Amino acid sequence: MKKSVAITLGVVIVGAGSWVGATWYTGKRIEESAQRHLAEANEKLAKITPLFGLRIDQLKYERSLFSTQARYGLSFVKSDNTPDGMPAGMVEFDASIEHGPFPKSALARGAIAPKLAFVHTEIAKTDNIKELFELTKDVAPLSGDAVVSYSGFATSTTRIAPVKVAHEGNAVDFSGMTVNGTFDRSLQAVTAHALMETLSVDGAKSNDPIKMTMSGLTMDVNSRMGKFGLSIGDSNIKIKRIDVTKPDADVKVSLDNLGYGVKLGEDDKTINAEATYQTGDITLNDVALGNGQAVVKLAKLDGSAVKQLSDTYNQIVRQYMMGASDEGLKDEQFDALLDNAGKLLNGNPSFSIDPISWKTTKGESKLTFALDLANPPNVKDLTPQEIAVKAIKQIDATLVISKPMVRDLMVQYAMKKEGVDAEKAGTEADEQMRSLSGMAEMLNVGKNDGDNIVGKFHFADGMGDLNGTKIPADELFAGLLGATGLDNMDGMDGEDEPEGMDPDQEEPAATAASADLMQDFDLDTVNAMLTDMSYAPRKEDGEAGPVLILEPANTGASDLRVELLCNDFTEKCHDLVLTATYSGKKPMSLKAINAWNQEYRWTRAYLDDKNQAVLQMDMNSEGGIGKENLQILLNTFFSIAEDFSAASKAAPAK
Repeated sequence: MKKSVAITLGVVIVGAGSWVGATWYTGKRIEESAQRHLAEANEKLAKITPLFGLRIDQLKYERSLFSTQARYGLSFVKSDNTPDGMPAGMVEFDASIEHGPFPKSALARGAIAPKLAFVHTEIAKTDNIKELFELTKDVAPLSGDAVVSYSGFATSTTRIAPVKVAHEGNAVDFSGMTVNGTFDRSLQAVTAHALMETLSVDGAKSNDPIKMTMSGLTMDVNSRMGKFGLSIGDSNIKIKRIDVTKPDADVKVSLDNLGYGVKLGEDDKTINAEATYQTGDITLNDVALGNGQAVVKLAKLDGSAVKQLSDTYNQIVRQYMMGASDEGLKDEQFDALLDNAGKLLNGNPSFSIDPISWKTTKGESKLTFALDLANPPNVKDLTPQEIAVKAIKQIDATLVISKPMVRDLMVQYAMKKEGVDAEKAGTEADEQMRSLSGMAEMLNVGKNDGDNIVGKFHFADGMGDLNGTKIPADELFAGLLGATGLDNMDGMDGEDEPEGMDPDQEEPAATAASADLMQDFDLDTVNAMLTDMSYAPRKEDGEAGPVLILEPANTGASDLRVELLCNDFTEKCHDLVLTATYSGKKPMSLKAINAWNQEYRWTRAYLDDKNQAVLQMDMNSEGGIGKENLQILLNTFFSIAEDFSAASKAAPAK
């Protein structure tokens, strides 16, 4: 019996001694690795924050047998290029480290297997952040726990404390946030799930009154280091609901189930990316606007080229931010970017939007777009236009606009926002949809196909096709590159200029094209055109801009005018409305007006509140409108106005 007790006691003593020895060894190992990990962290921070610099310093490290107490400080490292106003001082963190192999807090959480350490960290209460502790009622604003295994795998929980604050009638209520995650050092893999229950802001008493409530915010990450040295995996953000109210503007918006997600994948040679945006039902001032989504994809990107492009770009950004170079890209950097861009195109990558869509109970409108690319040979010897033509293998795009969906939104808005009755709102919406459908066909941006307006564009083998109209590549890309100013890049050095021509002077054709294109409707230009057409305009001031009163001439109208609608802030007039009013002894019948609207879709006709027949046509200059096109549209309206005059006299009301 005594022998058995002695053996048991010996086992206990040996076990206890082994545990103490293992605990001492673990604490020593943690201390030895702490400096290495600190240096690694500072190296990474220096790379990702070159403009101002972040640095972590170890302020205290006191190791005992079973635990270690440490304090670290996070501060900005300023340089000559650091922006003014960067905060001074240091944010300090206290770390309590329980040594393995059996840290008591890890055991309390059910971690029975041996662990390297249990670490509790929280932000320290210092003078420079004491106001933050006041907001959290003296609870650490940021804290976390982590269980670390000997292999480098860690599980953690991070907490952001709740905040409630009120000031001069305004208030913020933040429920706090919890983040649970894991980290695998060997795979450089991270998983995380964050949850914030509510955030509400009541700024009703501020100069710009607003109320906002957000609920059910979640963030998820699942990533690892890929074979090309880039993080791959999935990440997403979701918000269950957002409500925003602006009492002074009578605006109330609610959004359900917002989401954003990114997926990055790889195979032996390429990287693929997909970004998804979505929103549930959106309501504006009790008008149900519907819900939408967008899916953007990049496929067959050469993995090595993406990594090299990323490294070159980051190097250029760091040099620029640190003031190492102010002379732009160096030749070798530009060559590296061009070379890697070529490698990126070697795999024939593709870009697609599949789809961008918006849906209501009445229908769905959507856009799909697909772009296939290739690597042009001898790219350094090509002009921007030649690069564009040779780099694009194929484009396919389709836009579908649901007429019932758009009409329903118009009706809802007119009824709930403007107080129009259902019948009148429906009539006005029908008129606007007929006008929209007619303008789409007139400008060849879409064809009417039952309940939809459908626009299609295809490009391949140097030829574009827009709704059946052929557009040669030279014409297509000359216009696109001309709008961006890239069409003349090959001549920037002044070489190959025609003899006797000033290198700084635009080519005559480019100057003429630029002069012919108007970005807004200029009163003097419109007035001159109308004068040349013998309409003798007389200017008056309207509510939204100048109005030109015209002599009716052959239109048969009792009143003929052109209104320029201008922006109050920019004073640019992007909209122009032509109106012809006809006052006869007998009003035009609604049946005749409806028949007219069905045939002449690019104008709209209606009876005003005096039972007078009115014919209108709208024009918009955003994106540019040529003077010749404007002249054609003016002539078209006046010609149609003559036909409308005849129709109004031939179809009196019964």
